[in-house]
Amino acid sequence: MLRASRFWVLAVLLLSASSAFAEDFKLGFVDMQRALNETDDGRKAKAALKKVFDQKQKELDEQQAALKKDIEDLDKKRTLLPPDQVREKEGELQQRMQKVQQTYLRHQQDLSSKEQEATAKIYERMNKIIAKIAASESFSMIVDKSALVFAKPHLDLTSELIRRYNSGEGADSAAPSAKK
Repeated sequence: MLRASRFWVLAVLLLSASSAFAEDFKLGFVDMQRALNETDDGRKAKAALKKVFDQKQKELDEQQAALKKDIEDLDKKRTLLPPDQVREKEGELQQRMQKVQQTYLRHQQDLSSKEQEATAKIYERMNKIIAKIAASESFSMIVDKSALVFAKPHLDLTSELIRRYNSGEGADSAAPSAKK
């Protein structure tokens, strides 16, 4: 009986401590992807990346179209050409196809690298702003929305982050997006 009463006292103490902790705990979240897409610098970075992507895609499309045309030409002439010449042309086309695939992979890596380069400073600045929001409004934790399954909408700080970013907060004086 004495053990049971100690258990209940301990349980009551833990519950009261956890409720006191919960009152001091303030949680918020931001949608970093949305913030990136809606900040002025994020839009500029995305537009620049789209230009690079479109240029590389055009180059790939041209290579693929030329390859497709040559494959179709070989298919039309297949019965007219000697078998050894058909095999030789098939080998050449196979090599060209591999080169196109390598070009595609190289472009993907290049684009990924350029995206990381273009967004790193933006995310760094956003993180500074988030730290300021957390400090000034006594947040215990601010997480990225991508890590959440559910959160009440009033905990979303994304619009505040975007507003502060676009107003120039967190920008170095040498940064091009800083308001002067």
